[in-house]
Amino acid sequence: MEEVRGIERSSYIWGRSIHNIRIERLWADVTNGLGQKWKEFFQTLEAYNNLNVNNDSHLWLLHFLFLPLINDDAGQWVASWNHHVLGCHGEPHRSPHDMFIQGVFIELAEDQEVEDIASYGIDWNDLDDQRLLAHHNTHNPEDGDSTNPFVSNHPDSNLSHVEVPVSRCPFTNTQLQSFLSDVQPLLDSSLYIDMHSCHLLWIQTLALVSSSRTAADTVT
Repeated sequence: MEEVRGIERSSYIWGRSIHNIRIERLWADVTNGLGQKWKEFFQTLEAYNNLNVNNDSHLWLLHFLFLPLINDDAGQWVASWNHHVLGCHGEPHRSPHDMFIQGVFIELAEDQEVEDIASYGIDWNDLDDQRLLAHHNTHNPEDGDSTNPFVSNHPDSNLSHVEVPVSRCPFTNTQLQSFLSDVQPLLDSSLYIDMHSCHLLWIQTLALVSSSRTAADTVT
């Protein structure tokens, strides 16, 4: 973000999310409601359903099958979360969507200045929430500066980085068209998919690809 827009423009909030309790609570909800089931699903494929994470063709097949489903699942989760009702102490119960819209109008009307930007966003009442702390510690095991209760204005030296490899399609153009024709009925039957159906989709599709004599050596 800073490479594109320049430094010191507040384009990105640096610092650990545990110091912004609201975003840490959101990440815990994202993990519990969305991320955890997909993580466990892929671990199950690797343990029991012949997924080889070192095989480029398997990674390509994973992306082909499940990226659209994950994106759709994430979109549904976001829509549901944005419109669920939150209990607000001493205030009417509102959804995150309603709170955002109201906040935009209040900010436009009042043009408030944040005096202490370092501590902005800290919910002191929930700072010691053990569920949020456990979630943070699980996903940030190498956080070596946990004694500092404030957000920094510069990037951490140990920010998480995930290198996503480019997966190579195992088919020629002709083979790909044949594969798409064969696999489309399976995809059409998975429009309203659950995790059990995802397992069947992977098993059936991997078997379909592996049965092709021209692709067998590449995929299996």
